[in-house]
Amino acid sequence: MPVPHASRREFLLQSVGGVGAIVTAQAAAGAAGDGVAQTAPAQAPEPDGPVPVVTPVPGEPFVHAGPLVGHVGDTTARLWAKASNACGLGFRIGEDPSLADGRIIDGPKVAEAESFTGQVEVRELRPATRYHYCPLLDGRPALTRPYPSFVTAPAAGTRGRLRVAFGACVGRRAVHAAATFGEMAARKNFDLLLMLGDNHYGDTTDPAKLRDYYHMMRTVDGFTRLIREVPTYAVWDDHDYGPNNSDGTQPGKENSLRVFRQWWANPAAGEPGNPGCYFRFQREDVEFFMLDVRYYRTPNDAADGPTKTMLGARQLAWLLDGLAGSSAPFKVVAGGSEWQTLTQPDCWSSFARERQQIFDSITSRGIEGVVLLSGDRHFTAGYQVQGRHLEFTSGPIGSGNITLKPNPERFTGADEGKLWTVLDLDTTDRPPRLAYEIWQTGGGLLERRELTYRQVCGRETIPPSPFPLVPVRMEAKQGR
Repeated sequence: MPVPHASRREFLLQSVGGVGAIVTAQAAAGAAGDGVAQTAPAQAPEPDGPVPVVTPVPGEPFVHAGPLVGHVGDTTARLWAKASNACGLGFRIGEDPSLADGRIIDGPKVAEAESFTGQVEVRELRPATRYHYCPLLDGRPALTRPYPSFVTAPAAGTRGRLRVAFGACVGRRAVHAAATFGEMAARKNFDLLLMLGDNHYGDTTDPAKLRDYYHMMRTVDGFTRLIREVPTYAVWDDHDYGPNNSDGTQPGKENSLRVFRQWWANPAAGEPGNPGCYFRFQREDVEFFMLDVRYYRTPNDAADGPTKTMLGARQLAWLLDGLAGSSAPFKVVAGGSEWQTLTQPDCWSSFARERQQIFDSITSRGIEGVVLLSGDRHFTAGYQVQGRHLEFTSGPIGSGNITLKPNPERFTGADEGKLWTVLDLDTTDRPPRLAYEIWQTGGGLLERRELTYRQVCGRETIPPSPFPLVPVRMEAKQGR
């Protein structure tokens, strides 16, 4: 029998052996008795298979997940990897593809309590330069050539063109997102990737289960190839924070945050004295505000009023002050919950007072170039919220689809197949230019459309696109 106080993994591994022994004993007893073998009833397998339990792999350590390129600035970069068991983690990095010029960056000793994950911050890099790198486990290279690479950002404030891919809702098993991530990795026609929540569907705050789900999603082939070279940033939504529609009252949320920080290489997480997964960063002439819409969230069904909040007082002040103080022509505000008015209760529609406070601050302070990004809804759409505030929601990357409904705030949308979106932000001219692209897995480009800066800032109405959108790559069937 399993030993008292066994860990979850020990219990599962010992239980497998225990079940086998019980079945064998029952069969033997049946043979010795009435001649009818007693066998355990067969269990139907799950349609998509179980979530693999992650356990240490004995022997010389190897890369068990990753590596991942996290936040990349103009002179720094964060690199992440998960090892198969306890070891010292480091990285060799250099400009030469062979790493002949590589320097070694020592990292942490990775342990089972962190699921053998670790990261390093590389400093003293040159702006707008391609670097190659290789994880080191106990000082030995963990990959062979060709080594993965990434490009550092141009110098801060540089005008340029930045392509940002984003999406949400990966599905309950790794297979659901495999096709989308495979296509994104093959195209790789963007500079950054933003993961806007439901990055797994653990629906728990149990650290062991969370790590199993993170590992399952982190080892999807296309995602593995993508995150090795494209700087990737993430915030959570309900399913990778806790159960469906979970909020700030969720027991164990501290566990969710601790594990989240172990698996993502963001530039920050919350503020001193105010934990959370929110952070901000700048790339070229674009500033990003990544929101935590769960840790401080009042329950959706609470009465709206002065104390009801999605962000919490500190994060709200951080956002409003950050937007007001930003000189970037584009200010991207990204989180899991949708902003548009005619949505469902697990969105900003249940936080009308706080949403209006944010909108009023943007308007009264004359803040321009704000672009709202969201996920959660299992479709992709563009809105002018209240006829003014520009929002794009994107997904599902792997989850099932939800049908779009008529909505006067929406100017474009797609609800068939697996979907992601790219923002093409060009700040080389004044006024700057924004284009959006809606991509469908297997279908290709559904729509690319340029918006004027006046439309971005809500001074002009955006005319509606045709619906449904038809993939550009699809051709009419030819007769024989």
